[in-house]
Amino acid sequence: MNDKCWICRRTVEPYSWNYSQPGAHIKCPICGEHRLSERLANKLGLYPLDNSYVFSAAIREQNEKGLVPWVEDLEELKSSVAIPHGPLEAIDRILLHIYKKMSSASEFLEINPETDFPLGYAHDASEFEFLIQKALELFYLEEGPFQQQYRLALNGWRRIDHLRQNEVKSNQAFVAMWFNNDLDDAWLNGIKPALEQTGYAPLRIDLKQHNEKIDDQIIAEIRKSGLLVADFTGQRGGVYFEAGFAMGLGIPVIWTCREEDVAKLHFDTRQYNHIVWNDAADLREKLIARIEATLPNRVSRSR
Repeated sequence: MNDKCWICRRTVEPYSWNYSQPGAHIKCPICGEHRLSERLANKLGLYPLDNSYVFSAAIREQNEKGLVPWVEDLEELKSSVAIPHGPLEAIDRILLHIYKKMSSASEFLEINPETDFPLGYAHDASEFEFLIQKALELFYLEEGPFQQQYRLALNGWRRIDHLRQNEVKSNQAFVAMWFNNDLDDAWLNGIKPALEQTGYAPLRIDLKQHNEKIDDQIIAEIRKSGLLVADFTGQRGGVYFEAGFAMGLGIPVIWTCREEDVAKLHFDTRQYNHIVWNDAADLREKLIARIEATLPNRVSRSR
């Protein structure tokens, strides 16, 4: 049995390495709920984690979306979220958390800086308290009758209305790939059925009827998507752009490439954990497994 979180090193409920399922199911008061691979735990035992607050925050953000992430590749975890740029974006995350947890407009929500600082991607409780104070000064929040209680003020509701216009709440999966006859089988018998069997509605932009400029339509559809699958077979520049754009929005990206093209991958993206496939059946099974491993509480596989 173990009693520490490998990410933040705080005390957690005892857990064990369950070999009937991958990794250990850890419930951390700081990081949140996640499944950790034993391989990563062994690595973290040798080399303490720098900037652990970023990874704690990424797990908490996944929890906020109703997900229990599989944590094995830290770069992949980091790329699954959009890290706030500056204190204003960090305050936005706190406002969204309060909004989603409130059961009525008048309710005060308790927030404990000692355990909730990852909600604002803060380094620690002190920085989180600074963010809360600035949210109060902006009249985004109102303090409650007791310590550490807050609710949205009028300016906060206005800010939430703005943020919700861009929030992704979709089971749509955008597929970025080379539109070449050579990949028709990979699409029809690999990517498309894998997404459908894991609860997603796949969208390939060349198969969608529209009247707008195609680049505007691509941006709009990625913004509406809850997942992006990027297949780099053929090394198309558009696929690199679409994957990067989705990452910037915090939309999870799954990277795939046919085995014969792996050596041609651009050096900027080689560090990501690509699904390397040989044929459509191989791609389908590996893609299903990756979705179920990384987004286990998001999908409902049909059989």
